[in-house]
Amino acid sequence: MRRVLAPALVVAALLGSTSLAAPAHAMAPRTVPAADRAQPRALFFGDSYFVGGGCSPDAKQDMAYLAGTTLGYRTTVRGAGGTGFVAANPDYDLPPYLAQIRDGALDVRHPRLVVIAGGSNDVGQPVTQLKKNARTILRIARAKYPRALLVLVGPLDPYGGYADSIPIRDALRAVAERLHVPFVDDMTWLGGHPEWLCDDYVHPTYAAQVPLGARLARALARRGA
Repeated sequence: MRRVLAPALVVAALLGSTSLAAPAHAMAPRTVPAADRAQPRALFFGDSYFVGGGCSPDAKQDMAYLAGTTLGYRTTVRGAGGTGFVAANPDYDLPPYLAQIRDGALDVRHPRLVVIAGGSNDVGQPVTQLKKNARTILRIARAKYPRALLVLVGPLDPYGGYADSIPIRDALRAVAERLHVPFVDDMTWLGGHPEWLCDDYVHPTYAAQVPLGARLARALARRGA
């Protein structure tokens, strides 16, 4: 959960010159297929379980991106490893969620689906502050994108036992219910699958990201995504 994968922005420009003698088809504007124009956008924001970490640092091979593309969205993944609703990652000078959001982490053009996940790095943080920050973040997201489906995903726990994660999961679920935001409880999804973990025993392998992404897609679909 200590690796952050910054989102990449690729801009492609096609420039051509034509003469008066050029055939008409050479001057015709490029058309974009209706299916591409109509494809909705999804924004996933979270910690390294979304942005990548350990032996699976590529966000485009991880559960959030896989879930979004499975559901038919143009998918953008934002966030930072080792951070959470309260937790910062001082090893890499990464701030907690609210500061990332104020720096533009949720700035995406017209998403139809917004998924915010976290809590895994907030173990040991005050639950009261966790709930306060989660409420603020959900309200920011809802005000920013009032027409989008907003979903909150709880902490993913690779260790089993879940004693540390249950209070965080329950606090986030309570915030989601109060604000009428659908909640996905993924806390136990890694349970019973030690072979799914990198050698850091924290992050899923790329092979494990495939079933995790499929499960996340099913959970989001049940909530209207």
